[in-house]
Amino acid sequence: MKKMKSSSAKAIMLLLAVLYSAAPAMAKSNNSVSGSVTVTGLVEKPFTITPTSVKAMHTIERENSAIVCGSGETRKTLKTYKGVLLRDILDSAKVTMPNPHQRGEFAVLVRSTDNYNVLFSYNELYNGSAGDNTFLIFEENGKPIDKDGLFVVFCSNDKLTGLRHVKWVNNIDIIKVDAGNPAVNCKK
Repeated sequence: MKKMKSSSAKAIMLLLAVLYSAAPAMAKSNNSVSGSVTVTGLVEKPFTITPTSVKAMHTIERENSAIVCGSGETRKTLKTYKGVLLRDILDSAKVTMPNPHQRGEFAVLVRSTDNYNVLFSYNELYNGSAGDNTFLIFEENGKPIDKDGLFVVFCSNDKLTGLRHVKWVNNIDIIKVDAGNPAVNCKK
């Protein structure tokens, strides 16, 4: 009888251990994958990008990029990737900017379902080299992205590409900072 209780207890403990260790992965897969990316904020034409609609956009294929984290370690190598320039997405949405002299106050916030969000300035996307190298990617190494969500954003010419490598992208939000007021949380 004791042996049977011991075996049952071990089986229950093993089951609990498996469930406990799988819970984060299950939560990630259920809550983090978004089937689309909404383009919102200060735009004339908000729209939604889906795995089907992105293929109708002007796509670009590139080769040989690495996702390099802050420590300098290469986390992932992309032999090929296919995506849409973030700047082209903004052009499709038609950013609302009544005063072009305020373009330095506009930014693009790329949001993800896991709350790893990244900010790009409007000027760097339109007037710097980042504009030619920041993509909403939907395909890596000849296959649709699935492990990191359906869409990923990254800037291929950053020195440390991992810092602005956003997985599970679900929103691209065009915002304007209020340059007339002091920044929040800044010490004087």
